[in-house]
Amino acid sequence: MKRQYFNGNCFKYFFKNPKFKTIVFIHGLGLNQDVWSWQLSLFKNYNVLIYDLLGHGDSKDPVGEISLSMFADQLLQIINHIKLEKFILVGFSLGSMISRKFASLHPSIVEALVLLNSPNRLLDQERDEILERAKLLKDEGPESTTDAAINRWFSIPFQKSNPHIVQLVRNWVNNNKKEIYAKVYPILYFGSIDLKSLHESKPTLIITCDQDFANGPDAAEEIANHFKNSNVRILQSLRHMALVEDYKKVFVEIDEFLVSLNLH
Repeated sequence: MKRQYFNGNCFKYFFKNPKFKTIVFIHGLGLNQDVWSWQLSLFKNYNVLIYDLLGHGDSKDPVGEISLSMFADQLLQIINHIKLEKFILVGFSLGSMISRKFASLHPSIVEALVLLNSPNRLLDQERDEILERAKLLKDEGPESTTDAAINRWFSIPFQKSNPHIVQLVRNWVNNNKKEIYAKVYPILYFGSIDLKSLHESKPTLIITCDQDFANGPDAAEEIANHFKNSNVRILQSLRHMALVEDYKKVFVEIDEFLVSLNLH
């Protein structure tokens, strides 16, 4: 599938069958649509849309104030372009925050939500850490934070046994423009503040990992308090990037959830 472009947005739309439900996958901060490559081969019975967020991959750079609404508007442009009427949103990290915001703004077209390793950074200390990291990104570039990110994202055994995958992810992060990356990074805090007052009744699966220390079980349970109809799943012995490290386990959780909804 070739990359497609519309109004500066880069995406791929895998349309397989008009009878299939559609899943829109939204990647995390500093990554790109290719982070879903391991998952896509497993979702055989769904139409799938993946895309690069503004300022990431091959999509255009954001203009003006960075906000979850800005990213939600980007998705709305893409789904209107390809004429999607209803879909399931699966978001990872920042992508899960955008999913929540989009569903609040356009509730009639989102059928269900899957939130993977979602941030919930509300404390002053967390704000200060995020702003400090954003300054480091602006001054020294992505390479200054990548080693620490890799250790937060992947378990040590996975890093040792899969150096080629770790290097691929490292390259994705390092390819970000430092000015844009630094500009977007604070959304992990300010986006959490934005979502603090939102409540949702759509069927929602919240997945995180026992070793995702910044976005782990406590964050998942707090987020679940905002959802009347949610399930929380905690995956063991995994860190932030379970969708890559143990992509089959993540797929099984999502697939079982979607099957239980009987959306077809």
